[in-house]
Amino acid sequence: MDSTTKSLVEKEYAHLSSIYFNSAYFGPSPIRSKETITAAMNRELDPSFYAYDDWMSISEKLRVKFADLLGVSPDTITHSTSSSDVINIIANGFIFEKGDRVAAVDRDYPSNILPWMLAERHGKFAFDKHSLGSELLPTSEWLERVLKPKTKIFNMSYVTFDTGKKMDLVSIGKFLKSKNILFVVDATQALGGLEITEEELSYIDILTCSSYKWMLGPYGHAFAYFNERAQDSIYHLNANWILSPNSKQVYNLLDYTTETLPGARQYDRGQAANLLCSGCLEGSLSFLKEVGLKTIREHNLNLRNYFLENFPKKKYSLITPIEHMANIVCLKAVSGDSIALEAELKKRNVDVSVRQGNIRLSFHVFNTKPQVDELIKGLDL
Repeated sequence: MDSTTKSLVEKEYAHLSSIYFNSAYFGPSPIRSKETITAAMNRELDPSFYAYDDWMSISEKLRVKFADLLGVSPDTITHSTSSSDVINIIANGFIFEKGDRVAAVDRDYPSNILPWMLAERHGKFAFDKHSLGSELLPTSEWLERVLKPKTKIFNMSYVTFDTGKKMDLVSIGKFLKSKNILFVVDATQALGGLEITEEELSYIDILTCSSYKWMLGPYGHAFAYFNERAQDSIYHLNANWILSPNSKQVYNLLDYTTETLPGARQYDRGQAANLLCSGCLEGSLSFLKEVGLKTIREHNLNLRNYFLENFPKKKYSLITPIEHMANIVCLKAVSGDSIALEAELKKRNVDVSVRQGNIRLSFHVFNTKPQVDELIKGLDL
């Protein structure tokens, strides 16, 4: 990270009161979001002569920013409220035939499990939660063994929430593509802390991401990428006046039609032009764009590697495999309780999480080596 970018990040995060290694829980927004939210609040307080076109164009402007981060067309981007809601759209809108199946990894995050469990009750498909058993993570060889005939969709997290393991999207995607299986990836614990490469995305049919973690946005927003194949395979089942092409003309709303705006816009949540949510997103997305996801990834990995070289290895077992590690590092104390350690670190103003008994550390753009040193001191009690 060059000096100019470093100064920018320091300015944007001077307000952060703790030594924060917890973006896998909730990503703090940059200070510029306060300005964009304030501008949105002022408009909310006084909408006098607020042009309809300006208001309704908010979601489209953000759609373009999300598309730019992924290097795709805005026509492939949809606004949602959460990754769970995106998976619900797929589970209830996919065109299933009798005997079709959906697969996921057992013990994945609930967003990638619960929608399928509930939708399975309708009898349109069977849902399989496949255990990894002795396998470290999903591979094409594992999928070849466990996937049952007529599996139409495979859903998994890119980076696991409780162990920080990063999946090989390319090898898995190649296998699924060869079997004509729709590949659904939850990038919530990845995108923003690292980029999704063009090659990786070429094997993904649907990518979903909640915006409030590594994307540094507000809670209550998510976005998703639907490629053309996915759009052709999935109906949107919820009517919404904003999705109508006639919503573009405020004088034409009573010309009813069930047609929708083009592309993945058909899956947009209602009220996508929420002023306050959009104001916060505008700040976080402009910050991510200005710094650059590649720069952020390199910074995060440098901090992570510095931590791995210096943490007290006799006191902690490394849970996240180094060869499959991204921004999240999970540890387990050799002796002692992880919850008690979390509380002790809090006394030292170091913010971390505990998930499934593991101490979870998240390294993001606003963290520094001196902060990592303080984290190490806290762990070496």
